[in-house]
Amino acid sequence: MDSERRISLRGVEVHNLDCIDLDIPHRKLVVLCGVSGSGKSSLAIDTLYAEGQRRYIESFSTYTRQFLERLQRPDCDHIDGIPPAIAVTSKNTSRSSRATVGTATETADYLRLLFAKIGRVFCRECGKEVRRDSPQTAARELTSLPDGTRFMVAFPQSAANGTDRETLAANLKEDGFSRVLAGDRMVDLSAEPLPPASGESANGAAVLHVIIDRLTAGAVTEERLLDSLEAAFAKGNGSCCAFVAASEAVQMPGKPLAIDGRPWCRIAFSRSLTCEDCGITYPTPEPRLFSFNSPLGACPECEGFGNVIDLDMELVVPDPTKSIRDGAIAPWNSPAYSHELDVLMGLADEFDIPVDIPFSSLDERQLGLIVEGVPGRKFGGLKGFFDWLQRRKYKMHVRVFLSRWRSYRTCPACQGARLRPESLAARVGGRNIAEICAMKVDDAAEFFRRIDLGEHERIVARTILDAVRGRLHYLKTVGLGYLTLDRTLRTLSGGEIRRVSLTSALSSSLVNMLYVLDEPSIGLHPRDIDRLIEAIRELRDRLNTVVVVEHEEAMLRAADQVIEIGPGAGQRGGRVVFQGTPDEMARNEQSLTGDYLARRRCIRAAERCREPDHGWIRLAGA
Repeated sequence: MDSERRISLRGVEVHNLDCIDLDIPHRKLVVLCGVSGSGKSSLAIDTLYAEGQRRYIESFSTYTRQFLERLQRPDCDHIDGIPPAIAVTSKNTSRSSRATVGTATETADYLRLLFAKIGRVFCRECGKEVRRDSPQTAARELTSLPDGTRFMVAFPQSAANGTDRETLAANLKEDGFSRVLAGDRMVDLSAEPLPPASGESANGAAVLHVIIDRLTAGAVTEERLLDSLEAAFAKGNGSCCAFVAASEAVQMPGKPLAIDGRPWCRIAFSRSLTCEDCGITYPTPEPRLFSFNSPLGACPECEGFGNVIDLDMELVVPDPTKSIRDGAIAPWNSPAYSHELDVLMGLADEFDIPVDIPFSSLDERQLGLIVEGVPGRKFGGLKGFFDWLQRRKYKMHVRVFLSRWRSYRTCPACQGARLRPESLAARVGGRNIAEICAMKVDDAAEFFRRIDLGEHERIVARTILDAVRGRLHYLKTVGLGYLTLDRTLRTLSGGEIRRVSLTSALSSSLVNMLYVLDEPSIGLHPRDIDRLIEAIRELRDRLNTVVVVEHEEAMLRAADQVIEIGPGAGQRGGRVVFQGTPDEMARNEQSLTGDYLARRRCIRAAERCREPDHGWIRLAGA
C-alpha cells in the first residue's frame, strides 16, 4: 500500500551515493539540492530515471526492446513504487541540422496536419486560388450567374498529331455530340468536317472543346445542369469548362476569349488541383508534403536543409587588393596546384585578362573566364578546378583542402524555407507554413489567436489548433517567446534546450508519470522564473511526480518537499542531509542550503571592484 503513495529507495550506491535510503512522495514537486558533485544527478538521473525507464522498457516484447535504449540497472538493494519516467535534460536532445524548435515540441507536426486539412492552394505563377471542383461546386458557381446569362458546358478533347479527324468526328457524333469549339470558331459536325485544332494541352496534343449542353442561367433546372456537368467531368477525365457569354454591364469571371467574333469567358473546372490558366498541377495536400524531412516535401536543391555549401569567393580571394600575379587566388598559391595559375597566366594576354591590377578591378567578363574557365584551351577555371578536387575527395587531405574554400549560403531555390514550391503554395490564414515557422513564438501565438477561418475550417481544425496554441503557450510560459519555430536546436544554449524539452513534457497529456528535470532554470531571466514554476506545478497537478535538480532559490521555496544531498562533494557527499518542506529546511541549522534560505549565510558583493587596466576588447559589426 505504501508503494502506491511513494517511491521507496533502499541501499542506493550509484556513483558516490553512500548506501542511502529515501522515500519520495508521489504526485508532489520534489527539489533535489546540494553542492556541485554531491550526487544530486546520480540520484535523479542515474537512479530514479534509469530505473523507471528500464522497468517501462521491460514491459515491451523482446522484439520491441531491441530497438530501444537499454539502461543499466542502478546499484541498489531495491526500488519500489516507481512509475514510468521521463527525463528533461540537455543530453537527450538531437543536435541535427534537421531538428528545430518546431520539430522538438511537435508544433511542426501539428502545423503539417493543419495545412493538410484546411490549407488553401494558390498558384505560384498567377496567384489565383486553385481548388478541387466537383459537379456540385461547379453547379453552384454557374447558378450564381445573373439570370439570362447564356453559357455552354464543354469538356476538352485532345487530338494527338496524326489522328484521323474523320474518325474522331464520327466517334463524337456517335456519342451524341454535334458541336465542337476549334480555336475561335464553333463547328457543327453535322454540317462540316472537323478542322485542325488550335492550342496545345500539357502533353503537346492539340485541344478541342466538345460542347455538351447550351444553357441559360435562371432558366435551367438543377437536375439538367448537374447531369451535364457530371457527363463533362466523366468525358474530360476530371476536367471540364463553361463558356459564358460576356456582357458589358456585368463583369464575368474566367478567362476572356472570342468565339465567332463574339466575346465569351472561359471558366475551368477540375477534380485535381490544377491551375487551368498556367497549366500547373499541384499535389494533394498531405502532412508529408509540408515536412522538410520527407523527400515529398523537401526542397530538391538543398534537400530540406535550407542552405547549400558552395564556393566562397571571399575565401578564394581573401585580399582583393592583390593582383593575380601577386597571388590573389589563394588556392593556386600552393605548390601542388600552382600549375593552374601558370595556365591562367599563359592565357591572360590572349583573352585580355590583366594580371597586374587589383583583383577587385576586374570586370564581369574577366571574372567569368577565371571562374568558368576556357574549355577549348583545357583551362577549367576555378569551377573546373574544384570539380576536379570533388572527384578526389575520398582522400582526407583533399577534403580538408576543399573545406577551406567553401561556406554555407542560403539555398537559392527555396530561400531558406526548406520546402519545395508546391508545398509553399498552400496557405492558412494567408501565410504558408514556412512563413509561420519563421515567426517568433510570441508572434505565432498572436497569429493563431486572431486567425479568421470559415465555419467548416474551424470545425475540421479545432483539435489541431488547440494543440498548436497549447504548445506555443508553453513555449512562452518557459520564457522562449523570442525564438522562432524554425530555429535549429544546435544553435540554442543548454538552458534553452532544457526548456524546449520541458515544453514537450508540458504539452503532453500523460498522467501518473515520473518527470525528472535537470536544472530547468539555467539561463532563464529572474523575471521568467515564476512562469517556469507555474508550468512545473501544472505538470504536478496532472497527478505526476516531478523531481527537479535545482539551485534556484525561488524553485526551492516553491517545492512541496526539498531533499538536500551532501554535505560536501565527491567522497564527502552522497548522503541525505535533509528532507522536508522549505520552511523546515530554513529552520534546520545542519542544512547548508537552509542557512542561505534563512539568511544565516549570504554571499557578499565585493566592496570595491578592480579598475580595468589591461585595455579593452572591441567588437565591431558583430
